[in-house]
Amino acid sequence: MLPNSPFSASSRGRRGPARSRALLVVSSALVLVLAGSAAPALAASGTGTDPASGRTYYSSKTPYVPQETPAELQTAPAGFLPVYTESVARHGSRALSSFKYDSLTTQVWEQARSEGALTELGTTLGPEVQKLTAANQKLGYGNLTGQGATQHRGIGSRVVERLPSLFAGIDAGTDTVAVESSGEARATASGKAFEQGLTQADPLIASHLPAAIAQRPDTLYFHKEDINADYQAYADSTKVSDAVDAIYAQPRSHEASREVLERIYTPAFVDRLAAGAYHFVDGGDGKTTVDNEVDAAMMLYNLYIIAPDMTEEVQVDFDRYFAGADAEWFAYLLDSDDFYGKGPAFAGSDITYKMATPLLTDFLDSIDARLAGSTTAATFRFAHAETIIPFAALIGLPGSTQPVTPDAPYSYATNDWRGETVTPMAANVQWDVFRDATGRAIVRMLYNEREIAFRASCTPIAPGSHFYDVSEVRRCITGQVADAPGAASDPADSATASNANGSATLAATGEDATERDLLIGLALALLTAGAGARLVRSARRSRSRL
Repeated sequence: MLPNSPFSASSRGRRGPARSRALLVVSSALVLVLAGSAAPALAASGTGTDPASGRTYYSSKTPYVPQETPAELQTAPAGFLPVYTESVARHGSRALSSFKYDSLTTQVWEQARSEGALTELGTTLGPEVQKLTAANQKLGYGNLTGQGATQHRGIGSRVVERLPSLFAGIDAGTDTVAVESSGEARATASGKAFEQGLTQADPLIASHLPAAIAQRPDTLYFHKEDINADYQAYADSTKVSDAVDAIYAQPRSHEASREVLERIYTPAFVDRLAAGAYHFVDGGDGKTTVDNEVDAAMMLYNLYIIAPDMTEEVQVDFDRYFAGADAEWFAYLLDSDDFYGKGPAFAGSDITYKMATPLLTDFLDSIDARLAGSTTAATFRFAHAETIIPFAALIGLPGSTQPVTPDAPYSYATNDWRGETVTPMAANVQWDVFRDATGRAIVRMLYNEREIAFRASCTPIAPGSHFYDVSEVRRCITGQVADAPGAASDPADSATASNANGSATLAATGEDATERDLLIGLALALLTAGAGARLVRSARRSRSRL
């Protein structure tokens, strides 16, 4: 177990470039290349899809699709009836967070147009961005889209379909349903859409719903809470920025950016972008800039991934500007920021996910309260990717069990963490509780509506079952809640090994001295060899709030 276990004995996107750390970024990039953190292997197809699978690469902006239907789930053992259900969900599909990516893409496009540097395809981009901007202005930046509301109405209806006897019991009695949100508008709107889904499937439930959705930032927007100042310091630390900057600095980032941009702009214009000949500032809060070709491509990628979430508000086509291999690379870049900033991150540290402990405690304690006689028969919570990602790592959900070390960084080739599966729009974790006549209580878990096992250290009631004794879940999760995620076979193993040799344990805002010395040595070697001085600026400024 790691130090500071919460259950033991008792867009970075706003920061500017770290140019003072330029040599360290170069040396980090060299480490990554030598370690084999290569681009995902796909042939370019001319559209933003993988031609073999038809996949698109929208990272954490992937629209929600339920992974199973209620009919596909295991049935509870004989004699067990549902007595409680609870969940936490990310808000549904939303608009752009602010006038940023569209502002900057428009500025780059207008500059190219003024220089006569647009390709035939490039002439289509400006009007497409204008349509997208108008739709965001009309809906309101950051707000829930029509598709996002539909996603949560569907999830609400399927909860009733999955647990009809539970809701029949609520309808017939005085039990209530609790609905909570982070307090952010899109999360609250998601909760209201979910309530609509409940009432569409069960009209009688309306009288058991709360008059207003409760605001619970302590459990649902915890990354902003003062109590998590250590996490906030970590998120702003060079430990995180160096790791992400190094990933962005790989040659493939330049290659993919050029491949995308040269479909739109002339090679000479892209050359000038790459040389830093332009400086563009967003028209929103002015904290995001485009200074090179990677910045410009990432701005466009962020429009590409939001468009599928706004299909009820606007019809635009950004797929034409991306090949499948390029889109996947940009998804990897975006995922790296979330992985290190909110996800499994570094072995030997729980700084990114221990802050989700109050949410887990609320899950467990609300079950105990219901079993002890509480009249709250269901609790539904609505939050953000900043909630789901740490919670997934905390309880060891699939894809969130593998941290990394500085010398073996995050890579699609070696790690299963993907924004599109860990936290798509409307991502959700649901627990259903059943009890028999003897009082024995069991629980099952659904992740994006797929029935899954609890972490490997938890023992189900029978081999192959997805049902667990409630007491067993509390024991196995709280007993290991602070263990750094590890290999799927035993989530504690890698953390134990890392702590044993002392190689992976870092202070929240500090850096391992050996790692720093290695980076400096590599940087000096590169300088002596005459390595190019121009670097990819930190792309942290291109991240959006989730």
